[in-house]
Amino acid sequence: MTGKIRLGWEEQRNYKLIARIIEENGGAAIAVHARTKEQGYRGQADWEAIAEVKAAVKIPVIGNGDVKSAADIDRMKQFTGCEAVMIGRAAVGNPWIFSRLDRAQVTPEMVHQMVCQHLERNVTFYGPHKGLILFRKHAMQYLKLQRLPRAVRTEILLQGTPQDFLHQWKKILPV
Repeated sequence: MTGKIRLGWEEQRNYKLIARIIEENGGAAIAVHARTKEQGYRGQADWEAIAEVKAAVKIPVIGNGDVKSAADIDRMKQFTGCEAVMIGRAAVGNPWIFSRLDRAQVTPEMVHQMVCQHLERNVTFYGPHKGLILFRKHAMQYLKLQRLPRAVRTEILLQGTPQDFLHQWKKILPV
């Protein structure tokens, strides 16, 4: 069993206590999202707090927060001593971060291949209608990698079927 925690509340940061409780009760690892409940996903992640958890427990610590580039992975591990890094929002539209590639290193061919694969998997799992709807938030991020006018991006995103989406994508962004 693993646990994932935040730092606590602004007035009561209890992350070290909670980390020790997880460890004492058999937790195999702990992921620390280095923000408070009030911060949500805003503000700067407190990597120092991850380092404090690392010093307080003997189980592996997974750092989470403000990892947006391949270099951030190494910076967090070096700064905190954590064994691993959890990446969340930075992976939406940039799954290549798991291969330690930054967006500038991603070719149009790689984007095209990922869009096709991602959409296909969404459709297989959720069905054509829901799969396309849920895919749109990812497609918006993939489209940010392109320099397209807003009207063109909107035209691609508003297609009604997965086939129409891919047809429009290939028409506007040929590989």
